[in-house]
Amino acid sequence: MHAIDIVIALAVVVILYVVWQIMGQGSRQTQKRIERIKARKTVSVKAADMSLRRKNTESKGIGYYLMKPLPNFDKLGDRLARAGRTISPKQYVFRRFLVSAAILFLIVGVLKKSFLLGVPCALILGVWLPLKWMQFGINKQNKAFLRLFPDAIDLIVRGLRSGLPVSESLVLVSQEVSDPLGAVFRNIVNTMKLGVPMEKALQETARKLDMTEFNFFTTSIVLQRETGGNLSEILNNLSEVLRNRFLMRMKIKAMSSEARASAYIIGALPFVVLLAVSATSPGYMAPLWDDPRGNMAAGIAAGMLAFGGFIMYRMTKFEI
Repeated sequence: MHAIDIVIALAVVVILYVVWQIMGQGSRQTQKRIERIKARKTVSVKAADMSLRRKNTESKGIGYYLMKPLPNFDKLGDRLARAGRTISPKQYVFRRFLVSAAILFLIVGVLKKSFLLGVPCALILGVWLPLKWMQFGINKQNKAFLRLFPDAIDLIVRGLRSGLPVSESLVLVSQEVSDPLGAVFRNIVNTMKLGVPMEKALQETARKLDMTEFNFFTTSIVLQRETGGNLSEILNNLSEVLRNRFLMRMKIKAMSSEARASAYIIGALPFVVLLAVSATSPGYMAPLWDDPRGNMAAGIAAGMLAFGGFIMYRMTKFEI
């Protein structure tokens, strides 16, 4: 057996083990959560909030360290829901595994290319691009949410000033505001109808959304219910702050548009040159694909290009 066959076999075994760990992680966490809920009789809002942040202190085996570089299984389900996907995390991971395996088989088995070329292509086309596309959908949903969120808070403030309780104001927002914000508040209202306290429903939604603005909103309501105060005035100030944050974000995006355009052009230039040379002189580029040394050089060049693109991306990204 050649060395490359041994590497392929080991890679397949590792991938299967990681997928098996991912498949079992969700059921184990669900069972632990059910047992924790059964054992807990009375839980305050503060204890419920701390349970969301509780760290796993159990013994860590080899599976933990193999899974550590991968995204959290629960967060993957939340990201799928935020992106508007209806499939489960298990189905998503299984599909990504099948697509990656098919791409690897096509490049190595059918096209007879090097394994060093097949693995990066399988990871990029089967894992990285789908995750980036899902993140694009999440960012699109977040932008639409933040555009409507200050208006929704103003609607809650008007309801409070007219004498409505907070829960009824949330119902008003779920009925009057369009999606995606309306869908989020409808989920909160439906959760409250099942008997879940409003604070716990807001905290669970904040955990799933993972947005700073909604965390501000949740913290304001929870603290006001624990310590008292004028909630309408608090939310009115929060609405102004969120509007200013949104305007500042748009201003920064406009000011950094030139740098981002330069990054796009510089990042696309190597691919344009590669396609142009391949079209005009196919034999000149043949060693890059047929020779293992050329595959290694292409992999190093792709890694350097990805690292440079990441640096330029971080230079044009500002946190507010």
